[in-house]
Amino acid sequence: MNKYSIYVRMNKKGASVDIRASGNTHTGMNRNNNEDAYGIFPELSLYIVADGLGGHAGGEVASRMAVDIIRTEIGGASVTSDKEEIIKQAIQAANSGIRHKAEGDSMLHGMGTTVVVVTINADKAVVAHVGDSRAYLIRSDIITQITMDHTVVEEYIRIGLMTPRDALYHPSRRTLSRAVGTEDAAYADFENIRLESGDVLLLCTDGLTNMVSDKEIQQTVSELRPDAKSITGRLIELANNSGGIDNITVITLCML
Repeated sequence: MNKYSIYVRMNKKGASVDIRASGNTHTGMNRNNNEDAYGIFPELSLYIVADGLGGHAGGEVASRMAVDIIRTEIGGASVTSDKEEIIKQAIQAANSGIRHKAEGDSMLHGMGTTVVVVTINADKAVVAHVGDSRAYLIRSDIITQITMDHTVVEEYIRIGLMTPRDALYHPSRRTLSRAVGTEDAAYADFENIRLESGDVLLLCTDGLTNMVSDKEIQQTVSELRPDAKSITGRLIELANNSGGIDNITVITLCML
């Protein structure tokens, strides 16, 4: 289990943002290897979660590559550049890097990864994602899922071919419609969030959300905030206690 906790104070253009950040990943109770990866980069106000897919070692290679490439691309961009455009280009760079790696190694053929990326500047957060790893905003006692899963059934729901109730039991409910590294291009969705003191941003893989309900997540955050490390640890524990059928990764960002 890899742990990362930090207290960050950022002063940008006269605005001050204090963040308690904690990240952790766990293999879960049924898997032998961990195909999740995450990154906390306070010097860039950047936070990333990735969930790899692919046989053999492909999943863990793809997720780690995505985190590393996105961090490098964003770190090398001009501070005056548009944040969404920077992230978009970083995700495309990760997509190209993963595809190139897979083409050169038959053992990695078909590998890819989800990503959810957050950058924070003053009181504004930019959230980008590809796949079904999620970002949540918990404000007061209300939890809001910021991202919308890129799965086959969610696409069916959007275009009116399926109801949310039908989707719960559909055999393709976990089949991704988008990922990084599996196609020539990776298309991210973006959301912009204005943050308030007391807010909690949560980034996680589906190893958490398939095991722990939104209500349980909200209750855990409400009970433990602003202790980001305790929130992260408790959520992983809850997922494992519910069966831990997949790898579990969580980043918790508490705004003070």
